[in-house]
Amino acid sequence: MCRIDIHADDYALTPDTSEDILQCLRAGKLDSISVLTNMSCYKECAEKFHREKAEWPRQPLLTVHLNFVEGHCTAEPEEVCHLVDGQGYFCISWGDLFRWNYSPRMFMTIKRELKAEIKAQTDRFLEQFGKEQPLRFDGHQHTQMLPLCYWALLEVIVEQRYRTEYIRITKEPIMPYLKKVSLWKSYCSVNWIKNLLLNFYALGMERTIEKNRPSWQDENPSMFLWGVLMSGHMDRKRITALLPGMKKKAADKSRTLEILFHPGSLSPEEMGEEFISEGAKQFYLSKGRRLEKEAVMTVQFEEK
Repeated sequence: MCRIDIHADDYALTPDTSEDILQCLRAGKLDSISVLTNMSCYKECAEKFHREKAEWPRQPLLTVHLNFVEGHCTAEPEEVCHLVDGQGYFCISWGDLFRWNYSPRMFMTIKRELKAEIKAQTDRFLEQFGKEQPLRFDGHQHTQMLPLCYWALLEVIVEQRYRTEYIRITKEPIMPYLKKVSLWKSYCSVNWIKNLLLNFYALGMERTIEKNRPSWQDENPSMFLWGVLMSGHMDRKRITALLPGMKKKAADKSRTLEILFHPGSLSPEEMGEEFISEGAKQFYLSKGRRLEKEAVMTVQFEEK
């Protein structure tokens, strides 16, 4: 047996996205959610969360969803000048962070700016959700997997003495996918590249986090993340087919299986100046998000 964590990303991305996630929480279908703190609806969504949470069947774990690619910076714009435009909106991509990760000239400059933004986003989370619980971190579009970003995060955790129980390591099993030959043609080819690249970075990230974990920080749990190759298409049919293999893989390695969903849909009128990536806009408006919400609400992930 393995522990399963049903997780939803992107709470407080927009009001509509958050309402979809709240519907899943009201039904008791989620174990954890990631919260964006740099979007314009953040305070409104945080307040709605607090008003309702006492009525839910279970309380979700909360994760700071670090965001460097959309929305407005929470640090002072002059502290993150390479990351934002003249209005303070993020104007970079995952590819920019990837390129800077291998740039001797820019690495330290960008890391310093990322540290300022990580601290600002985390402090904003603590203002709304309190300092009692240990912190959990992941990254929008898995940016936390780049060494440039996770070194910045680790340094902030140590310098600010944030009590931290979890940093997502995006490490997704491949064998359960390969064994289901009938599903091969249903996967997006670019997601295979994402899977392999993030699994490569996971090797170094696991070693780095364990080696640099201070004595007062909780141990980062061993886990697998399921939701990269099928990102945006975690539909009921394929989940049902792959679930036994994913659970067995996690159990064999004594890891938690975090099943990642994006069950929140955006409406076209919510696509304002906070969103710059055309590719991301297509993902946000896709029917795949509605299918993912349906899967969260209907799939039985553990035996009763």
